[in-house]
Amino acid sequence: MSHLSTSIRIEAPPAAVFDMIADPARSPEWQTLLVEMGDIAGRPGGIGSSFVGFYRVAGRKLAGRFIVTAAERPRTFQVNGTTTGGWARWTTMIEPDGPASRVSVKLEYELPGEIVGSLFGLLTGNRIEREFRRTYDNLKRLIETGVAGTRPVPDRPTPLSRREADDDDAAASGGRLAPT
Repeated sequence: MSHLSTSIRIEAPPAAVFDMIADPARSPEWQTLLVEMGDIAGRPGGIGSSFVGFYRVAGRKLAGRFIVTAAERPRTFQVNGTTTGGWARWTTMIEPDGPASRVSVKLEYELPGEIVGSLFGLLTGNRIEREFRRTYDNLKRLIETGVAGTRPVPDRPTPLSRREADDDDAAASGGRLAPT
């Protein structure tokens, strides 16, 4: 199991920060490894609501299915997610800091075995850590200015490889999306 954490001050009230973090439809605006959103069900920030996000990790597109397991606006937001062979628990605590907010985030996760066991496992972990920091820099920028940062540089050159394109076609047609 791996752990990441960060703390950041955002020049906005806790409710504004919570509302951005808890709305999965807005996640692609600030989460750097998130390629696209899938199904979203329930009220943003509501316990039991769920969503699917497609993440690019180590050149693979992973579908993560998340359920909100704790939410107390504007202070606490937690989701638990699964992907083929992996899982994540993402906990965000938001505290008032004068007119601003102190946001503390803890991510616990386990990547699918084929990624961890690959030659790219260590590099992938380092990239995830770097993108985790960039994600929260983006969140801060988006909330404070209304403009998010840049997307990450792809793990491999574009356009998509034939296998990625096939997986995207399968997902679009309702097929099961597995790690590529």
